[in-house]
Amino acid sequence: MPRRFRAICHSYAKPRPNLLVRQRVSPRCRSRRHRRPLRLLRTLDDLVDETPVALHAEVRRELLAWRRWFLCLQPGAAPREPLGSDLATLIASYRIDRAHFLDFLEGLFTDLEHRPVPDTIALLRYCYCVASTVGLAMAPILGATSRPALRAARDLGIAMQLTNIVRDVGEDLRRGRLYLPLEDLRRFDCSPDHLLNLLHAGRGPDDRFRALMRFEIIRADAYYDRALQGIGLLPVETQIGIRTAAHAYRRILRQVERNDYDTLRLRAATTVDQKIIDLCRAFWTSLALAASDHGEER
Repeated sequence: MPRRFRAICHSYAKPRPNLLVRQRVSPRCRSRRHRRPLRLLRTLDDLVDETPVALHAEVRRELLAWRRWFLCLQPGAAPREPLGSDLATLIASYRIDRAHFLDFLEGLFTDLEHRPVPDTIALLRYCYCVASTVGLAMAPILGATSRPALRAARDLGIAMQLTNIVRDVGEDLRRGRLYLPLEDLRRFDCSPDHLLNLLHAGRGPDDRFRALMRFEIIRADAYYDRALQGIGLLPVETQIGIRTAAHAYRRILRQVERNDYDTLRLRAATTVDQKIIDLCRAFWTSLALAASDHGEER
């Protein structure tokens, strides 16, 4: 998805999903050293999204080289140094599961090869690979190691990526990409050709497309609900940025609804005022939960 990872990262900061606010809020992520996993993932994502199709063979070679490196984890032998050797040290220090990086690469290969998404299982796998893995790779650095906290990180990544997919239908179609599952398109009698016809006609969505968008939004909301239940299990200094991102990104779905589900011509976005409200809401919610937990301990 165009600028997918940048959107995921900046939403935690602006918010537009992911880690920059967490870096600023959490003392654990203030050093450049601690941000190296994020730096690598963003670098690779930019390679896939911004490299001309004629050069995709070179991008594929680099992704394969990183895949071999993560499988072996040999310091000093990464495709990009000193990033590789520094990252290897961080992975060892925090015991970061290398599978998260390998899964992220799987998602990039899906984008690079423009593979269609056949069904819900493939959709959720794709969302996990390109979004959930980012938070999971950073989780040990942020002090989030419990199973419920990791489930929340996984679910929030999926929710945010589902939001990206809903928001960017028109933009993706113009780039020759489609992330909506073919299974869902058949359910609502919306073939890829039908979507392209709607796009090129410039008249916006029809009833079939609106029904499809409602269905996708319901799925995304379910993952937000699950993720928000687990955010309170994260370290307090980590919660504020993540809550802000979750609420702000979820607002995009509400804006899609206000736009009458027109994601063919319009790109739903939130305002600065709304983002400030979400930040304040996240701040006070996190403090209240922390105070409640402290009271119970006493």
